[in-house]
Amino acid sequence: MIVVIADDFTGAAELGGIGLRHRLSVEIVVPVEGSFAFPAGIDLLVIATDTRSMKEEEAVATMEAVTRRVALLQPSWIYKKTDSVLRGYVVPEIRAQLRVLGLSRALLIPANPALGRTIHAGHYFLNGEPVHHSAFSVDPDFPVTSSDLQDMLHVRQAPAAVRKLSEELPDDGIVVGEVETTGDLADWAGRVDPGTFLAGASGFFSALLLLRTTVVVAPPAAPAPAGSPALFVSGSTFDKSRSAIRKIHSEGGPVSYMPAQEAQFGIWCEEVIALLLQKGRAIVAIREESNGRSAGWLKNLMAKMVQRVLESVSIKELTIEGGATAYAILQRAGLRTFFPVQELAPGVIRMKVQEAPSLYITVKPGSYNWPI
Repeated sequence: MIVVIADDFTGAAELGGIGLRHRLSVEIVVPVEGSFAFPAGIDLLVIATDTRSMKEEEAVATMEAVTRRVALLQPSWIYKKTDSVLRGYVVPEIRAQLRVLGLSRALLIPANPALGRTIHAGHYFLNGEPVHHSAFSVDPDFPVTSSDLQDMLHVRQAPAAVRKLSEELPDDGIVVGEVETTGDLADWAGRVDPGTFLAGASGFFSALLLLRTTVVVAPPAAPAPAGSPALFVSGSTFDKSRSAIRKIHSEGGPVSYMPAQEAQFGIWCEEVIALLLQKGRAIVAIREESNGRSAGWLKNLMAKMVQRVLESVSIKELTIEGGATAYAILQRAGLRTFFPVQELAPGVIRMKVQEAPSLYITVKPGSYNWPI
């Protein structure tokens, strides 16, 4: 068994989709207080922790607890899924995992050239531009204000080592590998030894799977077609997503925006339910002017609304954009075990739900594009 521990739900689903592409049997679980069931006969177990939405102390404690439980499974290898642009508590969490596993070195490869995300000369670039010139600079929880890896990792006082492929790796510590091409990912995967803890984004995980599995990469059998009613939930702050929803709304599409005041919550729920019953689909989103509210308030109100809707309408398809929003919705609805059935595009994963057999859930990171 391979085990992935992810710091948000969409990242967990993304790697589950890669496993599906490799024809592995995949299960994604949301742990309860650091605990989860030991599945039998699974090739790839992906654990979604949502530590990126926690305070640092809680995030580290959660990662320690989950990693300790994973160690009991004695997996063939463990992968720590981080955000590709290093939002969250990347270094503290990896250090906690090294302590639990008794290892001294971690190799962290967050870059993903297939998505235009590269690292050169100690700096991170998105489509050739310094990453802090992108929409990641206005992330509500972890704004990216510099392209310097040491700044992004918040480790000036105890720096992680940034290395080129041609350079020797230190014996201990966290090593960040420079990556400019997909070939670099394969080369880094070939340098891994059993004593090195593995961490990074989806590109590195895919390179590791290509090297370590003999399964032919091929599309799985077609799953059931999309059903109706269908609810689309956007918790993203990215302009491209918001612009697309504004356009649908301006054209009279079934869009319902979150109200500014919680006192209007009941009216909002009734509006969404009416759209689902009358149109067969509804899109719910956060207005730009809601940015004054905390990210926690917004995602929790969204989760409360989805729970109310699920109790009132037999939803067949639930699509969620944004990892923190997805986690909050699934937690509130009591949905904890997922089986990927379709990779619509890299990072856009459709899943069956153990606790709701008639429901399909599709998730994607807010920064990723929808398939055309």
